[in-house]
Parts: sequence; structure tokens; C-alpha cells
Amino acid sequence: MSIDSPTPVTTDVLKDSRGAYTMLAIDQRESLRSMIGAGQNRENVSDGELTEFKTLASRTLTPHASGVLLDRAYGSPAIAAADSAVILAADVLFQEPGGPVTGAALDEGVTPELVRELGADALKMLVPWLPDAREEAIDLSVRFMDLCRRAGVPGIVEGVVRPADIADWSDERRDEALVAAAADLATTKPDLYKAEIPSYGRGDLAVITETCRRITETLDCEWVVLSSGVTAGDFPAAVGACMRGGASGYLAGRAVWADSLTSHDVQGFLADESVRRLAALAETAHANLSR
Repeated sequence: MSIDSPTPVTTDVLKDSRGAYTMLAIDQRESLRSMIGAGQNRENVSDGELTEFKTLASRTLTPHASGVLLDRAYGSPAIAAADSAVILAADVLFQEPGGPVTGAALDEGVTPELVRELGADALKMLVPWLPDAREEAIDLSVRFMDLCRRAGVPGIVEGVVRPADIADWSDERRDEALVAAAADLATTKPDLYKAEIPSYGRGDLAVITETCRRITETLDCEWVVLSSGVTAGDFPAAVGACMRGGASGYLAGRAVWADSLTSHDVQGFLADESVRRLAALAETAHANLSR
């Protein structure tokens, strides 16, 4: 299957006016349902509640982000409410209730026609990478990039390391896997790569920077970091360390808005604390962006 582009695409639409990727992720689906339920101490969370939160978060936060990642299942009204570039998730995610994503497939409902209908500026695919299933990850990324070429929009490949025994891995072993995943998925020619933060942002910042330099060396495109698995407190410094290693910004979700789900005033938290976090992250990105 070809991944050659018939027409050039650019990711510049996803950057802010100062040249950094300062993007927001609100494409969580079943994990968001679990977070809302846990935050409000109840089991049943409706589809409408997912859509309502996404729309509120999009309307409140996208004026402070260069792009927003949303899904078609619950995010269409949030796409309409966005005041930034829009990235459409093209993945179907597999996970147990309340658990991490363990697998993914290409969403056959995301077509070039839907991309045009929703006005999406880019597509994103989460690609689980396993040491013993590397070819499967590459194949999934190839098929995703073929969709992006047919749709005429840039593709963001999100390589995540997801072995069943990841909880038993050392940070060093996981960091090596992050580099290996980037090297494998670089062969599929993504327009932008999205990676997990080494050491979950908890380790020595110099070590995080060095691991990120190795990721940068494997890629022929720019790349950004995601916030899943990193605390809101650790994320800003980790972003700076990653950018000193060559990352060009972030596509952040939970570190920005997850705490709002335990607040008695979700809208107020988003408008105050989440906006403050986005502003601080943007300043960190601009201070550490390689020119």
C-alpha cells in the first residue's frame, strides 16, 4: 500500500503564531466516561455527558491552543465550537473500563468525505507498539497514512508502548522502547509524530532530554509529546526537557483539564486553572523551542 503523497501537506496550520505546537487533546472516549464517573462518584455516565464536557472544554480552551484533537463519536459539537485548528481522531480504541488503552484499529467511519464535512485540518492515529508485534504497528501506521494522503491532510502518528506487563518495566527499559517505537513508525512517513514522555516525567530531566534527542534522531518529521501518564505538576518541566531534546511542542489532554472533573464548578475550573495551565505550557514551549 502506497504512502507517497500526491500533493504536499504541511503541519503549519497546527502551530501557534510563534512556531510551536501548543495543542489540546479532548479525544478521550471510554476513559473520559470513567474519569467523569470517578470524579462524581457514580457508575453511569451517558454519552450526552461526554459530548457536553467536550463541547464546554473546546469552547473554553481552544482560544488558548493552536489545535484541538477530537473524536467523531462524541466530539462533533465540540469540533463546531472550536476556535483553533481541528485534528480528528481516526482510531477505535480498545480498553477495559477504567483501564489503559490496550489496542487500536483504524476507524473505517473516518473517510476523506467525513474529513471534508467536519473541516478537519489533520488526522491522528494511536498506534500501540509491542516488542513482539512491531510489524503490526508499522502496518497500522501505513494504512493510516494512506488514509491521510487520500484525504489530503497531514497525519499524526501517536506511538505508545503498551505491553501487558508495562507496570513491571523499569523507566530505562520503557525509554528504550519509546526510541525503538519512534524508529519503527518513522518508516511510515508521518507528518507529525506524537510520543509519550520518557520516565513519565518523573526522572532526571537531563536523562529525559537525552532520550528525546535519540527520538529526534530517528525521525524525519517534527514531533510532540502527550501528557497521559504524567501528573499536571510534572508536565511543564517535562515538556521543557523534551523540547530541549528536539520536540517541537505538545498535544496535551489530562494534564490540562482532568482535575476539572473533580471540581464542584467544572466550567470555572476550565476557565481559570486550565487556561492558566495552557498559558504556562505555551510559555515553556516558546522558551525551549529550537529555532
